Amino acid sequence: MEHKEDKKAVIGHVGIEVSKLSISKKFYKILLGAIGFKTIMENEEGIGFSNQSFQVWISELPAPRVLRRPPTGEEFVIADHLAILVQDKGLVEAVEMEMAKEGYKPLFPCEEHPEFEQGYYAVSFCDPDNYVLEIYTRLNPKRF
Repeated sequence: MEHKEDKKAVIGHVGIEVSKLSISKKFYKILLGAIGFKTIMENEEGIGFSNQSFQVWISELPAPRVLRRPPTGEEFVIADHLAILVQDKGLVEAVEMEMAKEGYKPLFPCEEHPEFEQGYYAVSFCDPDNYVLEIYTRLNPKRF
């Protein structure tokens, strides 16, 4: 298939199913708030966050469809995870500090990951349902 112009696509939103909305709301408000997301909708069925270019929606279903085991930390790739690219290393570190103030310990603390690429720096957390959220930066993040 030939294109005469470049077509670019970005992810607009992601939906995450949680087992207990009241518990997960706190986690996501702290984590996403630390990187500039605002709550755009909240009711008894779910909550939505946005940074004006990307949205995260969470909701609780009466019977969860997926039960995740916690990662061991030994996996080469954690298939079910969301990685959010931020502007710089300082913001990655600020997320870890903000989460620590609220009692959340990282699955992987802030550190360089040269095995991925030079300048890759990340912190990762498990949400209350063991979904992994990674906040990372790169030497020259192209989106910024």
